[in-house]
Amino acid sequence: MRKPFGAKLLFISSLATFIIYSCKDDHHLTVAPPVPNQSFVEEFDTVTAAVARGWQFINASDPKGTGEWQNGGGNPPLFNAYSNKGKNAGFIGADYQSTSAQQGTISNWLISPSITMQNGDRIIFYTRAWQLFDGVSDTTDFGNSLELRMNPIKDTVDAGNGLSTGGFSKLLLDINPDLVYSSVLHPALFAYPSQWTRFDVTVTGLTAPLKSRFAFRYFVTNGGSNGNASGIGIDSVAYKSTGY
Repeated sequence: MRKPFGAKLLFISSLATFIIYSCKDDHHLTVAPPVPNQSFVEEFDTVTAAVARGWQFINASDPKGTGEWQNGGGNPPLFNAYSNKGKNAGFIGADYQSTSAQQGTISNWLISPSITMQNGDRIIFYTRAWQLFDGVSDTTDFGNSLELRMNPIKDTVDAGNGLSTGGFSKLLLDINPDLVYSSVLHPALFAYPSQWTRFDVTVTGLTAPLKSRFAFRYFVTNGGSNGNASGIGIDSVAYKSTGY
């Protein structure tokens, strides 16, 4: 029995349609859309305004002291700001009073707002240390250290406690991890900078764009009123999304 000619024509037409659709470029269906621009600049002219923009402050020192991240690092400010856009101190800072011990573990966190991070993004900021009179004839910073970290897994503000870093397991930058002291009369090459200094860090190691946060950790072991640490300031933090 012969198959009807119309059936053959319908089959050929369907086959042609399948071939046409199978050859269409559907690359756009498998490529993730670009990450919207996450760029921002934080001047820390006031703590209140920074909190309103999503910044969080967690003092996870052990034992915890009275020192918190505050305008100018104290009252009066520890030093002049790098960039001041208002009437206040114009930067944010923390000091050795982050721990109540004479020699404790300072772990005081300044955590960014939630943003979508991806490889190639940059974090740019300025920081410097506080020089104190050493009681004799010079000044010293008593050894300060700052870590720049991020959570490589999820959006969290878990900052751990003491030596623990909580969810912020990825270290992006470590300034003066050996707690080298520096002074006016005896400046040390690898110590914490005593003048406002620019740092530029690139985000790497992510497998895909991630909703997360980065954080500054003022971290000093054996720090306190009779140990390491004086105080530091942070100013003009810029997050630059790659491609923008």
